[in-house]
Amino acid sequence: MTDLPRHGVTGMQLTDNEVKLFQNYLLDSESEVAKVHAGDSEDENRDLRDAKIVYIDQQANNLYHILNKIAVSANRHFKYDINGIEKAQIISYEAPSNGYNYHIDIGPDGTAATRKISMTLMLNDAFEGGEICFRSSEEEISRELQVGEVVLFSSFLSHRVKPVTKGTRHVVVAWFTGPPFR
Repeated sequence: MTDLPRHGVTGMQLTDNEVKLFQNYLLDSESEVAKVHAGDSEDENRDLRDAKIVYIDQQANNLYHILNKIAVSANRHFKYDINGIEKAQIISYEAPSNGYNYHIDIGPDGTAATRKISMTLMLNDAFEGGEICFRSSEEEISRELQVGEVVLFSSFLSHRVKPVTKGTRHVVVAWFTGPPFR
């Protein structure tokens, strides 16, 4: 935990069977190009976000059961008012990918305003690059995740994904939600 910012926590590890459930979902799904939110619009901008997304259907009860288990465990650390999970995504960064530039996951209104805890779950290791980085003032902290490892952090924390230089990086991302921060 010493290599993450104060508002981040890790140490959770899913079983191989749990990881395989997400991997199989990815294999059976169609992806779409990831977009960047700017105000009220969404645009494709591969300079800022170079990835593809598969949205995990909320009827995938086995996957949301796993995500709920992660949310409950994470909130023992954060102690936020959590009452839901936003529709989860599997994001794929295929080399050469610019990754995803610095951003925060929380927004001023709508669904993004209810995000409290952001989650990334690593699904594979057959790639190079793609470290998740956090910025706290001028310091950048990078983290390479192992397959099945979960990193959780406050949704207001600035973070990015470094470019993927070889292979394809697959991760599950989700946001654990609740009433907006006050």
